[in-house]
Amino acid sequence: MAIDVDKLAYRYEELRSERANWESTWRECAELFNPGRYRDDTETNAHRIPLVNPKLVNSKGILAMRSMASGMQGGMASPVRPWFRLVAKGDPQFIPDGVNAWLDRVTQVMTAVLHQSNFYNATHTLYSDIGTFGTGLLVETANEDGIYFHLVRCGEYVLDINGNDEVDTFFRRLYMTPRQILDRWENAPDLPDFIKRSRERKVMTTERYDVIHAVFPRTDFKPAKRLTVESKPFASVYYLPGGSSGHGTGKACILEEGGFDMFPAFAPRWDVSGSDVYGRSPAMDVLPDCKMLQAMTTTLRKTQHKIADPPLVADQSLRATGVKLIPGGLSFFDSTRTGTTPVAPIHQPEAAALQTVMTAIQEVEQNIDDGLYVDLFRMMLEDQRSRITATEVNAKERERIVMLGPVVERLHKELFDPVIRRTFALMQEWGAMPTPPEGVDALDVDVSFESALAQAQRQVTTSNIEAGFAFIGQAAAAVPEILDIVDTDAMGRAYLDRINMPSSVIREESAVEEIREQRAQAAAQQQQMETMNQGVNQLVDATKAMENMSNTNISGQNALEALTSGLGAIR
Repeated sequence: MAIDVDKLAYRYEELRSERANWESTWRECAELFNPGRYRDDTETNAHRIPLVNPKLVNSKGILAMRSMASGMQGGMASPVRPWFRLVAKGDPQFIPDGVNAWLDRVTQVMTAVLHQSNFYNATHTLYSDIGTFGTGLLVETANEDGIYFHLVRCGEYVLDINGNDEVDTFFRRLYMTPRQILDRWENAPDLPDFIKRSRERKVMTTERYDVIHAVFPRTDFKPAKRLTVESKPFASVYYLPGGSSGHGTGKACILEEGGFDMFPAFAPRWDVSGSDVYGRSPAMDVLPDCKMLQAMTTTLRKTQHKIADPPLVADQSLRATGVKLIPGGLSFFDSTRTGTTPVAPIHQPEAAALQTVMTAIQEVEQNIDDGLYVDLFRMMLEDQRSRITATEVNAKERERIVMLGPVVERLHKELFDPVIRRTFALMQEWGAMPTPPEGVDALDVDVSFESALAQAQRQVTTSNIEAGFAFIGQAAAAVPEILDIVDTDAMGRAYLDRINMPSSVIREESAVEEIREQRAQAAAQQQQMETMNQGVNQLVDATKAMENMSNTNISGQNALEALTSGLGAIR
């Protein structure tokens, strides 16, 4: 069934209306923390507005957000160290041989694919979007050249969620010139005439028009029709909305209709209250501090300016000649007038007042750093060693990292896990997947994260295992039976799982049992050989003793003859 463009446009306007309550807060947060990342979708000159806030007098918010974004990238998905691996779901003893090694190979290839794309550049900016606005939107597409990620600016998209509070719908605004529209959709059947005629002009106009891209679940999904757009679970529609020039002209029309097998966008949120569509951000929490910081910095600069260049009062006699206040300036006054000062400051703040203002500003700046976790991320970024792992984070910092636990889990669920799964599917679709082991047709794959922050979350539980093992080891010296209460195999596997040891280097339970059986057999054979050798040695010793006795002369008889004759006498 064809898409009704009028209903689609009406739904877009409804979602924009629901989003309206967030827009003023987003605008304020952008001005103080992330200039240039907010675009009002009603602005017709958004591509020409300045990218900085001319009213900004203290850049602490921008610098703190920059540190947070860099720290999130280094802690969540660093381009210089492994941060994920693919593992097979299910009981390890039922996983076919070679699967774990193949999944490790797929992880390596996928890592290379992500490096070749713009994934890390896009996610770095995405972190600042999440930290500033509480929500971000990243769209992943693929073609014969590879994978590409489109980062949509705040204000240019609207979202909707399903019954599980998962984002499954987005509309984004593309503000395009006629040339751009014709380059992509010149053969669209409903393309307006004023767009088509633009090529006939001597100079193509730079006037821009709204193009809306909508992606949403299909209600008329028909999986049996494999070669039609209805066979895709998610519809993808580009359309020109109706309205006045700049936002569409005349009747709304569809430019392109397609679809996706998987939802192609990722809309991670920092924190969500209830069933809200959009998330809250740490920048919103410290927004009052950043506003106050601007006012306090303005006062500080005025105070410093007054100290360096205070307002002056001058003797009336200098009115005619004036006063030269520049360095080396020479002024003349009537020396016969006594008891007067030719020029003097009329108001000059005390240094103590200046120090009070500076101390207050430092306290507010520290509040902003705390709200954006700057100190935590700075600890991770400024470490002078070549590598830092979760085991190197001391207990105090580990507790602070745990505060980010809900955020880390939400980003895993709403961003990284979907990215890995969609990239896995795209690699299969475009033939970039390594050849699987023989007999593996379908495999349920899970994603295990091993970034610094993810490992730090697990490190809390590994410390319990370490403490328990140390206690058991000490107690076993006095009471060996205490070892019976601990399943050392389960303890070891749990510990290795929490530190993300690659599954390909961990032996399966069946392999461990086989090794132990072989070791037991070898030990039994060794014991048997030692017993046999002991018997042989005893026989050799007895033989040598008899030889020695036969060679010993006792009263004309050797010792052996004397011993046997004695035995006869006993009979």
